Amino acid sequence: MAKILVTGSSGQLGSFMCELLTQKHSVMGFDVRPQPYRNLQSISIVGDITEEAQVKRAVEGVQSVVHCAAQVSVERSTQDPLFDAWTNILGTITLLHESAMAGVSKFVYVSSAAVYGQPKSIPIDENHPTNPISNYGTSKLAGEKYAYAYAKNMAMETVIVRPFNFYSSRADPQSPYSGVITKFVSRVKEDKPPIIEGDGRQTRDFIHARDVAQMIGLTLEKEGLSGEVFNCGSGRSTSVNDLASTVIFTSGKRLKPEYAAARVGDIKDSLSNCAKARRMLGFEPKISLSEGIAELIR
Repeated sequence: MAKILVTGSSGQLGSFMCELLTQKHSVMGFDVRPQPYRNLQSISIVGDITEEAQVKRAVEGVQSVVHCAAQVSVERSTQDPLFDAWTNILGTITLLHESAMAGVSKFVYVSSAAVYGQPKSIPIDENHPTNPISNYGTSKLAGEKYAYAYAKNMAMETVIVRPFNFYSSRADPQSPYSGVITKFVSRVKEDKPPIIEGDGRQTRDFIHARDVAQMIGLTLEKEGLSGEVFNCGSGRSTSVNDLASTVIFTSGKRLKPEYAAARVGDIKDSLSNCAKARRMLGFEPKISLSEGIAELIR
């Protein structure tokens, strides 16, 4: 039974990751916030990935690390770029270095589709140019580069996973940084119409956080992946207009979306090509968008 450290374990992806991995492994969760899920509290510790001494203690005796912890808001990365870089770049370097020094054999870095920037072609595969248009995307790409360097220079295998728009009932609807699905569902539950920013024709690739956790689990099981990069999405394109319609229909309420100004710098279309993950990992997402939205509505 391998010992695995999951950073960001109090977040939506990290908590699903812990639940999945505890079925087969000894897992420790590590997060700056206390663990909100009772079933994971006994395996979780509070700690900061930018604090060297705390990280050193956390990686002791660990075989694998799944690095989910991050500053995840594009907006906050613009308002406070130093905090974004401190967490996403320096935190990642600290974790990579201490993991390598402790003899960790595998390190999975959870990146983001934000590293691609404005798509030059759709769907986006892993060879698409990486030209992020946000500080957040830039800091996540820097983390990737460090992970790749550690794969080449140390005995530690590193794998990079780029999730597209993931969602779940564990996303905080009160957070201004919540994704569009969480915001739409939260408003509809309060009998308020979803607010669409822009014309709603922009498209996204939505995937449930539990499916992202499943794919990361597959990268832990397979050997010989060092330096590999994998997209993680559904491979299905959904317009924001269609998303709003699905949320309203699933709720059974009679509402019509309202429209607001488009967000500055918003990407028009985003769709993953996940052929590599299918081929090399046998990955197939299990939760359809309609099933996921029904779960959130419930």
